[in-house]
Amino acid sequence: MTADRRADTILTTANVITVDTGVPRDPAVAVRDGRIAAVGSAADALALRGPGTQVLDLADATVLPGFIDAHIHPIAAGVLHATAADCDLPSIAAVLNALRTHAAARPAAHWVQGFKFDDTKTAERRFLTRTDLDSVSADRPVFVSHRAGHVYFANSRALELVGYTEDSPDPPGGRLGRDPATGRLNSVLYERARDPIKRYLPAESDETRRAGLRLMQRRLAAAGITSAHDVMATAGYLDAYRNARDSGDLTLRVYCIMHRDHMAALPDARGRAGHGDDWVRTGAVKLVSDGAIAARTAYVSESYAGTDDHGILAMSPEETLEWVTKIHRAGPQVCTHANGDRAIKIVLDAYEKAQAAFPRPDPRFRIEHCTIVDSEILRRMKSLGAIATPFCTYVHHHGEKMRFFGAERLERMFAHRSFLDYGTVSTGASDYPPGPYEPLIGIQSCVTRTDSEGNLWGPSQRITVEEAIRIYTLHGAFASVEERLKGSITPGKLADLVVLATDPTLADPSTIKDIPVLRTIVGGKTVYEA
Repeated sequence: MTADRRADTILTTANVITVDTGVPRDPAVAVRDGRIAAVGSAADALALRGPGTQVLDLADATVLPGFIDAHIHPIAAGVLHATAADCDLPSIAAVLNALRTHAAARPAAHWVQGFKFDDTKTAERRFLTRTDLDSVSADRPVFVSHRAGHVYFANSRALELVGYTEDSPDPPGGRLGRDPATGRLNSVLYERARDPIKRYLPAESDETRRAGLRLMQRRLAAAGITSAHDVMATAGYLDAYRNARDSGDLTLRVYCIMHRDHMAALPDARGRAGHGDDWVRTGAVKLVSDGAIAARTAYVSESYAGTDDHGILAMSPEETLEWVTKIHRAGPQVCTHANGDRAIKIVLDAYEKAQAAFPRPDPRFRIEHCTIVDSEILRRMKSLGAIATPFCTYVHHHGEKMRFFGAERLERMFAHRSFLDYGTVSTGASDYPPGPYEPLIGIQSCVTRTDSEGNLWGPSQRITVEEAIRIYTLHGAFASVEERLKGSITPGKLADLVVLATDPTLADPSTIKDIPVLRTIVGGKTVYEA
């Protein structure tokens, strides 16, 4: 360990997992000017101590690179926490009471909004009905999002406001839910059937976005997350991140993957990945091909167990190809949400055609979620160099939903083992709010493939703890074209670190989620301390 100047901070008496095959486990890390200055022995590290050096004796705690969530919605989630009722509750009655309480605290002109409702987490195990939501208010519009997104619930007043009637046809890329006995609208809006409601919802304010960001970056720091890919960013979100950076309030590094409707907000003419600074980067655009796994609307080849339903295709193959080609030709990284195997193949068709028409040396196409795969998909992704961002916390948190997929298909879902074996980069991703954001839950889920009750789902996709740590660190950096900046404890890289009370590679795998996060460091500065 050498240095031409004294270190700002030295972490010593630590168990350092570098995630860098060229840098061994050593007990000390030196930080200077926000970057890793060196990794080595305690004696060498302390030799770099100067009058102003902060020395942190970690008492054999474990140091990892800061976790990277490669698919999450930080500001959107924060705004919902500030403006909507949290409906992650164990019964329909509790959900309705939460909505009534939320309504009573707001002016009569306001919409009543809820989020994180999850039908399979309630005692009734059913969707919200129009009668349910009309009981909250007959006069005010009520609108609730399923935890998975992609499915929504509206009362009679909300349906009336947007012009939905019993005679309304299903809109392109969406579906109107109907009572099977009467054919009457039953409150459920699938996929793009929600689009008309977006025009009526209260606009987000700059202050609401700022507050949402403050809330979520505190929560993410406490979980050890130092970087996030905001997948579905808007121009307003990009401004919020930049304003927080400029004021010194940003403690989370962000890669903004812009919603397709906000592609014009990319700052340079070609919008290539990596534009920006160490805090806020842009260069990618997101599309949505199909529905959600947790809501059973993903577009799948084999119907959901016990049904003849194959899910919903939100974009036609023609629309997908048009948008993929437009974005790819312009220069940004193309990131397309596709859960079901049928949707993934349509997306791969578009990627292959766009790359053939407009070749680029390293486009790093991404398939967001990429939940259900087969050998054809795996081969095609490897050939393209495409990146997968599968859910990591779903098996643990959404285990009760696994019965909708069947044993054989579960061996091809959240397929980290298969991606690694095929040489395809897969990342750590939560998609919060749909899944819990804590990386340690994700690591445990990927390693054990057990749910919260100990049930085993798709055991052939289990990976090692070391592999799970790598997908939550270095692979996340690769997915945003930042592998030279972050993702491992390597001299010269950003000093983004997380300190854990226990080494997860030595812990009982069923207890990894309970390991305390002691400290989170971003750019050499502590942003969370237990």
